[in-house]
Amino acid sequence: MSAAVAPAVEPAAPTQTHRINTIFLWLLAALWAWAIGVCVPFWENDPNYSYGWVVPPLILFYLWRRLSDLPMDAWDSFQREAPISFKPNPWLLAIPALGLFPLEVYRSEYFQSGIVLWAINLTAVGFSLLSAWWLGGRKLLFTLAFPFLFYLTAVPWPALIAIPVQQGLMQTVAHIVAEVLLWLGTPVTMEGAQLHLTKGTVGIVEACSGIRSLQSGLMVSLAVGELLLLTAGRRAWLVFIAVMLALVSNLVRTFTLCWIMDKSGDEAMHKAHDVVGNIAMYSLYALIYLAGKWLETPESVPPIPQGLPSWKERFGRLGWAAVPDFRPLLATGLLVFGSVHVWYYALRVTVRPQTIAQFAPNIGTNSAVSSQEFEENVWKKLGANTGEQFEVDVPEAPMGTMSIYHLFWKPGAKSRMALGHRPDICMPGSGWKQVGEVEKVTIPFADVPMEFHVFRFRRNDSDVKAMQVWGVWRNGKPVEMDYSKKLTASPEVFSPLPTSRHLLGVELVSCFVPYRGDPPSLELVQKHLPKYFEFTPF
Repeated sequence: MSAAVAPAVEPAAPTQTHRINTIFLWLLAALWAWAIGVCVPFWENDPNYSYGWVVPPLILFYLWRRLSDLPMDAWDSFQREAPISFKPNPWLLAIPALGLFPLEVYRSEYFQSGIVLWAINLTAVGFSLLSAWWLGGRKLLFTLAFPFLFYLTAVPWPALIAIPVQQGLMQTVAHIVAEVLLWLGTPVTMEGAQLHLTKGTVGIVEACSGIRSLQSGLMVSLAVGELLLLTAGRRAWLVFIAVMLALVSNLVRTFTLCWIMDKSGDEAMHKAHDVVGNIAMYSLYALIYLAGKWLETPESVPPIPQGLPSWKERFGRLGWAAVPDFRPLLATGLLVFGSVHVWYYALRVTVRPQTIAQFAPNIGTNSAVSSQEFEENVWKKLGANTGEQFEVDVPEAPMGTMSIYHLFWKPGAKSRMALGHRPDICMPGSGWKQVGEVEKVTIPFADVPMEFHVFRFRRNDSDVKAMQVWGVWRNGKPVEMDYSKKLTASPEVFSPLPTSRHLLGVELVSCFVPYRGDPPSLELVQKHLPKYFEFTPF
């Protein structure tokens, strides 16, 4: 008896190719343009986030590499994995676009609000992940999850997180470096985040706190882990190693600058500042990459991408039938977004912004006044167009001196960051603790009453206290802020309609009076501060 011959198995028919939904792709592109657009000013103006420029190109590379070598049957499986098509009413989907109006107004008005920035960027990332699920189910979602989530490393941290981390790092770095210097026999005293050495003072400000190394180190560790296709466990180890290297790198950098200050003085330290910082930063990145190579296994060696041939055919095999109708949503969103910026354009052409400072220092050759330069990193962080700071010998002052500074921002991206430089936010990072409530005081300049706020501080672990009289104006009018809202860059009352506030110049004047024992009277500042400025009302 002859053996039965098994019938030949017919190969599975290729999955049907669908028409690509271009409206859906335009919506996705608009969300990403919005997300990247709100981050670009921070990448341009804040050194802590300058690394953000490399993140979008890396995302495109990672997406390309993950998709380029997928075989055709994988694309067919994506379509089979796509969820069953559910077609909600397109006009119901368009309703959330109406919320774009107050969100874009809030972002334009306050600019630094971390909550709004994260809401916008999480919307782009979340919609991208949801899109991957629509088009290819869980398989495509898991394939594309890392590149999309990686973008969040470039989004500025909310002030509620960033400020405490910065202040904690500043104090920690100062303590550790001071202990090491003392152990090596170098005389040093610490005052807040300032290290006083024999030949000068090294101030550990936000830029020197290590927050930049920490943030960029996290990004680089995640980027290297994906570049080398490490396993999840090894990527976690690489992130941990990167955090440790970032902290050590900043300690070494700060110690080196203090050592140069002690041996060669202030001028040599400032000359070496940027060189030492750059060496520390790029060495950190190199060490993170070497750590990644050390964690790499033969199985995780990344393949060389071979391109993406016939991309239209492959993309056409995704589950486009599962994508809802987003035409009303896209149209409504563009209409709402456009109306916000048409409104702002109308304000821009009608408003008369302040472009010249009202206050001009009037110190001449007064021997009681010593002019002081802003530290380079501090000045970059402030981003003001003009500014001066000087110390005045005042016999009536409790400790014989008053410190005065003045800053002016012309209208622009940096002027919208000016309100983040408040005493109650910045002073704790230098070792001061705020005590009491914020008061108001009026000081006349050229017979024009100008409104100031009074802050009181106490130096940590010391009997030294200080009174700071601080005023901020926008186009010559005082900025009303709620100082009970800590750790926020948007303390003003929110208006749901566009205003011209972020199109105007910002000016700031401060007078700092240290003391021991009883506080000085406000009359002291009212009497002396106007002497050192020429005032021209806007």
